[in-house]
Amino acid sequence: MKPTPPGTPIVPLPLPLPLPFASGGSGAGNASDRLAELESENARLRDLLAAAGRLAEFGRFAAQQIHELRQPLFAIKGLGQLLLEKEQAEMDEVMDFARHIVDQSERLTALVSDLRQMAMPAPRNMKRRSEVGAVLVRVSSLLDFRLRKRATLRTYIAPDVPPVAASPQALEQIFINLLANALDAVAGVPSAVIQVRARALPENPGLAEVSVADNGSGIAKAVRSRLFETFFTTKGDEQGTGLGLAVSREIARSMGGDLVLLDEPGQWEEPAVTVFRLTLPVSQEL
Repeated sequence: MKPTPPGTPIVPLPLPLPLPFASGGSGAGNASDRLAELESENARLRDLLAAAGRLAEFGRFAAQQIHELRQPLFAIKGLGQLLLEKEQAEMDEVMDFARHIVDQSERLTALVSDLRQMAMPAPRNMKRRSEVGAVLVRVSSLLDFRLRKRATLRTYIAPDVPPVAASPQALEQIFINLLANALDAVAGVPSAVIQVRARALPENPGLAEVSVADNGSGIAKAVRSRLFETFFTTKGDEQGTGLGLAVSREIARSMGGDLVLLDEPGQWEEPAVTVFRLTLPVSQEL
């Protein structure tokens, strides 16, 4: 490039003109369309975040179920080896071994079915209606092995709890996250107890409430304000993903409810230290 001779006037380059609105539409119309696009994109991102949270929890759940899967496998192998080692076996003994093998095989089938259901994405157009008690029973069975090893689970389901406006799979994901966190919180605690209480809200007939309490070591005040941040975890990189609570709150809010950590545990049947409260709108579907 040649240098500019001295005294040559500098001509400023023209500034870029603002982009016009698309032809055939007003500014207000385009703003409305853009807002609709942003809302659609936010909904898509929420779905992706929920899927990521479910996948992360599935990974943790699968790792924890390995021991549970090994038990019936070892039992089947042991029974088969005993039969092979016998030169002669009475028919009654063979039939008894066969019954045990069938029982253990059914246990394996149930465990694999649980893993498969957790891994499957939520079906489209699923009804947004769930019975809290039924979903809680299923989640309890999924976490049965960890519960038996670490804590006593006590549930208090009020008889007048109405169905809530949440798909069973979405509600299951929230419950798994809350109960898994509670199990982590009570690890190593003597006489560990996790309590779940579901009730209708007399002061707000349009809402139902589910609270999950544990008697673990509690949550430090310094991190309470960050608990629901995406990817924030107090468990370390190997044990926590930082998605469980963030995704659970996002799911609850997308359905018109909320998930909060209570400042005080309140009154419980047994002493409680940490309490999360989930509120969801009552379902209007039949």
